[in-house]
Amino acid sequence: MKCANILPLAIVFATIPASGQGHSLPPRIDPAKCPVNLQVEHSSGLPEYRNAKSGDVASPFSAQRFDFKMINFLPHEIVNAEITVHGFSNKGEIITYSTPTPDLAKTLAVALDVKGNSSASRELSFDEFSVIETIDVNSVTYADGSTWHASSPGACSVAPNLIWRI
Repeated sequence: MKCANILPLAIVFATIPASGQGHSLPPRIDPAKCPVNLQVEHSSGLPEYRNAKSGDVASPFSAQRFDFKMINFLPHEIVNAEITVHGFSNKGEIITYSTPTPDLAKTLAVALDVKGNSSASRELSFDEFSVIETIDVNSVTYADGSTWHASSPGACSVAPNLIWRI
């Protein structure tokens, strides 16, 4: 049985990224500092690679695709959030523990419809990144027009889950 022979190997490769992390990741978002929480996981399915046949410029890197789930702690409906994604560019360099500082950041507005005391999800895709280290929530806009802003950069930050769903 091929499945029985592959299972131990799959378990070993699945545990290497989690056990090999030498640096500390940001803790879960503190509700005292941030009105929302995030759950960021790699999207399921195989990565889509760009190639010359599809009309795009050939690239050995796949897009980083994530399921981005925002959990609203307050009774006010959220319609938009500004986030900043920090990570490493896909310049083809090898990332080691001696280069812990991300070299790329991208700020974007994410349109959401998060009811009060509820959650909503969107899939986000990032072509420029080879690895995404953290995602910061900079601001949240509510349906009534009011806005919450983070007290400082990184005050409302989360790291994507290291597990890849298949």
